[in-house]
Amino acid sequence: MTTTETTTTSKPSLPERLLHLGADFTRHRDTLNRISTLNGLNLTKAVAEHIPVTQALARGALDLRQKVDSASGLSRSREACCAAERLMQLANLAVLSADHLSTAAGLSYNAVCHHPYLGKAENHISLAQQLTSLGAEDCLTAASLLAPQMRRRNLIPAQRPPALTAAQHTALRSVAAGRVLISQAVGKPLVEPGQERLTNTTIRSLESRGLVSRRHAAFPPGFTRLCLTEDGSRTLAAALGQPRSAPPTTSRPAVRPTVARSAAR
Repeated sequence: MTTTETTTTSKPSLPERLLHLGADFTRHRDTLNRISTLNGLNLTKAVAEHIPVTQALARGALDLRQKVDSASGLSRSREACCAAERLMQLANLAVLSADHLSTAAGLSYNAVCHHPYLGKAENHISLAQQLTSLGAEDCLTAASLLAPQMRRRNLIPAQRPPALTAAQHTALRSVAAGRVLISQAVGKPLVEPGQERLTNTTIRSLESRGLVSRRHAAFPPGFTRLCLTEDGSRTLAAALGQPRSAPPTTSRPAVRPTVARSAAR
């Protein structure tokens, strides 16, 4: 187990906190998928209960934006400005998402007596989901922008790059972006469009190191969501912007030239 994978009580770095927020956005998306399958008063109740969760995402994004702005010497860099702007946009999108859910709650309540309102409520839930569907990817992008800059300015410890293969690094990024599901029927990873293909071998290697775990995914049925663990977030944050070390190679004895063997005879 590498240094970045060991359990620690130290406060998460800003890149780690961004990855945690990204995981919250993924859970938000999964919850809206589940809510969209409900109807009647169950739908109204579920939507109303999820509005504060969506509002908390907006506050989380704004809080991290303030952390970027207040970091000594960091706010003047182009990368930090891009990360801060992305977080501000993400906060605004979460606010709009909460507004759509509030409208959906009222419409779904009316749909109990007037069924045509149900379709309108479902449209608002869909819009709420679409507005925040790239939240995890935005958080990963912001973390990728900030991590190298923060190391350069000694705002986070400079660490040796984690021992990750290229496939493992790609898998961790795809998981952080909330784009990996595992089929319970065949046990194979399903990667959403735009993400690189993953193998069972790579997934098992990350699970054995305690970097990813599985949790129930509300949609599609029969799938589990692959998520970063605390150690996984710490390891990926330490790897962002770092040169990846070459995988170990098996040394082989040098083959003597044929001419030399002939001369020995």
